[in-house]
Amino acid sequence: MSEPTMKKVKPDIRAITRLVPPSGNLVQGQSELPIDPQLAAEASAIIAASKNHYGGSEGDANLRKAVAEKIAKYNSIQVDADATPYELIITNGGTGALIGIAQKFLRGRSALVFEPYYPYHRRILEDFGAKTETFELNPSDLGFDKEALLTRCKQLKDRVDFPLAMIIVCTPANPSGKVMSQTELEAIADVAKELDLLVVSDEVYEHYVTGENPHVPIASLPDMWERTITVNSFSKSWNISGWRLGYAYGNGKLINQINAAANVIYVCPATPLQAALSKVLMADDGYYPRLKETFDAKRRYTSGVLSDLGFKIYDSGSAFYLWARIPEQYSDAIAFNEMLMSEAGVGMTPGSAFADSDDWDAFVRICIAREDTILEGAMERLRSVLA
Repeated sequence: MSEPTMKKVKPDIRAITRLVPPSGNLVQGQSELPIDPQLAAEASAIIAASKNHYGGSEGDANLRKAVAEKIAKYNSIQVDADATPYELIITNGGTGALIGIAQKFLRGRSALVFEPYYPYHRRILEDFGAKTETFELNPSDLGFDKEALLTRCKQLKDRVDFPLAMIIVCTPANPSGKVMSQTELEAIADVAKELDLLVVSDEVYEHYVTGENPHVPIASLPDMWERTITVNSFSKSWNISGWRLGYAYGNGKLINQINAAANVIYVCPATPLQAALSKVLMADDGYYPRLKETFDAKRRYTSGVLSDLGFKIYDSGSAFYLWARIPEQYSDAIAFNEMLMSEAGVGMTPGSAFADSDDWDAFVRICIAREDTILEGAMERLRSVLA
């Protein structure tokens, strides 16, 4: 694998988004599907009733109880929503939780991310006085060797400046969609326990798992509750990215510190929006199964079209993003994407936005969280250019 000799100029995801029409926007990682009608109605009624004032920094009590019920049902982890210190807090999106983590646990220290990585896992930490180190996955299958991970973490843990304090796990992953197997998570857990590291588990895409590997929360593995902070969000699964609602849970000694930071930085999450979500979050047992079925259909359709056009689609095991090698006659995803935007009005995100090495320069991330009509139109325009 190649090693970078200088810091690469990264594609700007939001800048690319502004250059492509909404009808061809497969760039930005947000769901553009409509809001659940009942959720919209609840929010409207609560706002109209003037329930729009400060709440506790830890979040709405009813929403925390609903989230604890969700965690028990879908993650088989028992979290006490009433515990003090807090085991569960509502945050200003998953980003709000990550900022609290950086503020309280990582100033002057470092965290390790798996490359290709989610850019905000790096940007947030470095803006709050920490450092992010990468551990590159194998480009052929996005796998890794446990001993190589242990060696890398030991080197970082033992250094004087910015010693390693944390491993960040994202499963299913942004950008690749990779679902970590239980064996892989056990390897990460073993390294964390041997070197006494914290783990942050970003599980925002848990309800988009479609493959043979089920979603396994690393906090559920033996002896990992004490050292794991799990971060999640409602932005994607409820199509409300602008509401900025997420949550974090784990051992109270860890979560209480994040809440202390959130109290200073944000004061509280949006009060009426939390109240609205609390009423619908667990009201429909079929909500998350339907979400999975909807996105699996989008995955199968777009993967089929793109494969016919020469893309090599990574079988990630999830269905919010497609991670693909661009057609073999092209080697630079930035130039390829510029061509698609110019000739087809369709944009993707070049893989170099998520990596430091050159190994991912021919890859793209494709967000399929769009209405079927948008996806169908975009695929037709791609056919007109690439077929």
